[in-house]
Amino acid sequence: MALRNSTSCVGVIEAIQDNLPALYFVFSRGRTEQLAEELGREWDFLLPEEKERVDEYITRAEKGSPGLFAGRRKHLQRLLQQGIGYHHAGLSPALKELVENLYEARLIFVLFCTETFAVGINFPAASTVFDATRKWDGRNHRSLYNREFFQMAGRAGRRGFDKTGHVYINIDEKYPEQTGFFNEEEVEPVRGRLIISPNTVLSLLHWKTDEEIERYLSQNLAVYQNTRETRDLADELETLEQKMFSLRSSFCEEKDGPSCPLLRNKLKKELNRLRNRRRRKKPEIPGRIAEIKSILAQPAKGCLHYDCRDAHDEIAALVERKKELVRRNRYLKKHASDYHQDFQRMCGLLEQLGYIEGKKLLPRGLFALHLHVQEILVTELVFSGIIREASPAEAACILAGIDYMPGRDEVVLPGEFPMDDVAMLRTELLNAGVPENLCVWSPLPGPLAEAWYKGATFEELQKMCNLHEGDIFSIIRREIDILRQIERAAGEDASLKMAMNDIRNVLDRDEMAVLI
Repeated sequence: MALRNSTSCVGVIEAIQDNLPALYFVFSRGRTEQLAEELGREWDFLLPEEKERVDEYITRAEKGSPGLFAGRRKHLQRLLQQGIGYHHAGLSPALKELVENLYEARLIFVLFCTETFAVGINFPAASTVFDATRKWDGRNHRSLYNREFFQMAGRAGRRGFDKTGHVYINIDEKYPEQTGFFNEEEVEPVRGRLIISPNTVLSLLHWKTDEEIERYLSQNLAVYQNTRETRDLADELETLEQKMFSLRSSFCEEKDGPSCPLLRNKLKKELNRLRNRRRRKKPEIPGRIAEIKSILAQPAKGCLHYDCRDAHDEIAALVERKKELVRRNRYLKKHASDYHQDFQRMCGLLEQLGYIEGKKLLPRGLFALHLHVQEILVTELVFSGIIREASPAEAACILAGIDYMPGRDEVVLPGEFPMDDVAMLRTELLNAGVPENLCVWSPLPGPLAEAWYKGATFEELQKMCNLHEGDIFSIIRREIDILRQIERAAGEDASLKMAMNDIRNVLDRDEMAVLI
């Protein structure tokens, strides 16, 4: 069912109140919170005994995570006691777990959530609602793919409770294509994609024979899918050509001649258009009108022309299909990856940087072999001496920025360490030809890791920045994982291994503790 965009979330829930609980999909973290607040001002879904059960869940959660509803989450506790919630990646793991538990216990009647809630979490609803069917994908706003829509819409309908699942779309009148856009028969296939990273190349060189490397590059899923689709396109194009050739045999010898009814009907339509345009006084129009009249003045063929007309219409449809296939074939050729070329290019870069010599891994290469994120940057931070010479707090500050891309409006209060040497190293790597995606680092999250290393509480970290608490968790836990990778890469370097282990043990505490 489509709903007008002018309908507020309160109006939407009022319209579908007989089909709750509902998952209300929104494509912005801030908007999930905004809509939940808006609904909370008008609706309270819970009975007194249900509110008591919610309080029990909240009390248990707060025992394990004191300060769970601190800062910007103060209002969430009130919303949960009304049977309303929101769920997105910016929530702390403990809060996400609480919201999920309450929803599973049927104590949340409307849950505003981002699309991540539809992936990997099996929580169905009586209804799903789409606040919009356009989203920002990091580069521009676009309509949802069929597979994205049906992944979320598929949550509607609870086995054993609902005979029918209901899906509602809040339509924006600016984008009328949102109605009737989604087709379950046209769900986009999942396509394989092979990334030739430094770790990929180092692992292949170290562990595989030349024959195995060749098989890996030429017989992977992405190559298979691309080859199969290209072959299928070629087969369909050949079938289309054969059909069009066969249909042309239905035409008589006078097809497109002066007496052909098909041509004469076409010319009559053109003549009507030209007569309506005579006021434009274009010099070529009178001549064309005279030419058409002279053709129509000739005797017409006395046939019913049904066969010709049907064949003509079918050929026109086949021509349009052929255009689609040609465009798709051109796209596949343009975007097909040459994995052999990518592999050789990465080998050349690693050899230039001193990671390999032929197929032999040098010390830098053996170190990077055990890293799985920003391999070159992390290796150079270690081998340049920046990490070795830094104090533990400074090292924690530096490593927090690995693979971090800050949002436009993110703010973190500055810390003690300037980290200019890291920025300089990154510039040198870029100038040496290392692609930017292999040198992702930002100084912004560093002060948070520094403060956490020095014993700050999670509430104090929140006061240092405007980041969501879930993003703070992600920063520290990602660094804990990077430290573990460096420990493995250190091998027999006991001092480096011990230094990284000591930093990791300090960071891996309290709310941030990583359970493995």
